[in-house]
Amino acid sequence: MKAFQIRAQGDGAVEIQPLPLPSLHRKGDSSAEYFRQQARGEVPKAEQNLSPSSFFRTIRFDDGDIDNLSGEPGSLLSVVISGRLTIDGASGEVLPLQSGDVLLAESSALSKVRTIAKDHCRLVQIGVSPDWPGPDAKLQPPGTHNPRSSSEPNLKRVLRDDDDQAYFKAFPELFAAPANNWSSPRPVVGFRFLCWEDGILDWHPEVINNFGIFLSGEMEIETGGRGGGIEVFHAGDICTAEDRTGVGHIDRCRGMTHVLCIVLDTEHLW
Repeated sequence: MKAFQIRAQGDGAVEIQPLPLPSLHRKGDSSAEYFRQQARGEVPKAEQNLSPSSFFRTIRFDDGDIDNLSGEPGSLLSVVISGRLTIDGASGEVLPLQSGDVLLAESSALSKVRTIAKDHCRLVQIGVSPDWPGPDAKLQPPGTHNPRSSSEPNLKRVLRDDDDQAYFKAFPELFAAPANNWSSPRPVVGFRFLCWEDGILDWHPEVINNFGIFLSGEMEIETGGRGGGIEVFHAGDICTAEDRTGVGHIDRCRGMTHVLCIVLDTEHLW
């Protein structure tokens, strides 16, 4: 994972700098009982400490120069899901981004740089507050480099079946908009960054609708419904956990795994 920000300067130039992130760190195994109690209504749902976001949208680009990386005013946080995105600043500075990399920029700054998409580039983008990431943000370690073997991202949903078991479903609708066109924006409850290193979280429901974009490391998720299944996620892969009650799923984290978690209300899911 690499994280950068682009800022417009008073003289019309742009500056590219590393982006600090307000990330919550966890190491080792975690207890699943608290999640089970929340799902059963035995304890109040935990405070998520989410940063606000104004919208969520996706795009897939044809290869070549692109002129609509922004298209919305304000501060934009983008994550590369697949392919490559190259930012060419006016001063000659070149910023290559690939799966799992993060970019923060004002739309006005993006209009001053050349952007090039290659290898079937896909992006997820959210609108963030002008003062994000805030004073508590820190430069993060890059995480464990463990790229996926396929050029295609692993896109999955975890849903709850009628028997309270969770199962995987493919997620092609995430990038269903025509090429070079942003999907319709969806409202977002909020988002946060997490870093989890080498741990297991036993069977648990998700409690919230958690749209997870993996930025580094490796996450294995196991479900028990419809014969059971195991999926492994790497940088640029996406899994939306929507099994808010029931038996749930198991998380197994290998290496230092960075994740961007975006929370959506049920009425705004696909």
